Amino acid sequence: MSSADNTWRGSTMATRSAERRDQLVRAGFELLGADGASATTMRAVCRTAGLSLRYFYESFTDREALLVEVYDQVAHGLSAAVTTRLAAAPADETARIHAAFDAAAGYFEDDPRRSRIMFRETLADDTLRTHGAAALPDFVSLIAAQLSPDRAAQLTPGDLTMPISALSGALVSLFLDWLAGRIPATRPEIVTYATHLTTAILTTPAGRASST
Repeated sequence: MSSADNTWRGSTMATRSAERRDQLVRAGFELLGADGASATTMRAVCRTAGLSLRYFYESFTDREALLVEVYDQVAHGLSAAVTTRLAAAPADETARIHAAFDAAAGYFEDDPRRSRIMFRETLADDTLRTHGAAALPDFVSLIAAQLSPDRAAQLTPGDLTMPISALSGALVSLFLDWLAGRIPATRPEIVTYATHLTTAILTTPAGRASST
């Protein structure tokens, strides 16, 4: 080992630490996505990753910090999938929202553990509930950004506060029930419904909704 660059067998200390962190995050993803937050303990994560507990504390202050990191990686993956699809989507407002939801549906279909982490476990774990309450609206805001310029120009940020909150809860229930098989719909059907629902809610801001 060289004291000059802290290398061992060709790897620096920083590289090895980053690799161990990735192992822990992957183990956290496997446990959280398959068995839920209650099963994602520090010891279980270390056992799955094949690392000792001291390496857990090298990367994370506690279990909650790991849960948040796993959630954020899944959420970032969702945003990346959606933005990639939007880059090739047509300019039409409805088509763009439809493309965004189709990308999201595909992302969750490809690995059902992702939906459990983002949706189901935010209802079961206090840390993820609090964190998800702040993070999920970001996805809905990305969808809202696909409104046509003319329509968006008619709205103020305050107009979308309640619609985005309402949509966040509605979309969680919709996708959870669909992915669990409680809604007998095809992916195109669920995407079309989510598109219509979102357009209807976002274009009826709270201040303009009927009081009847």
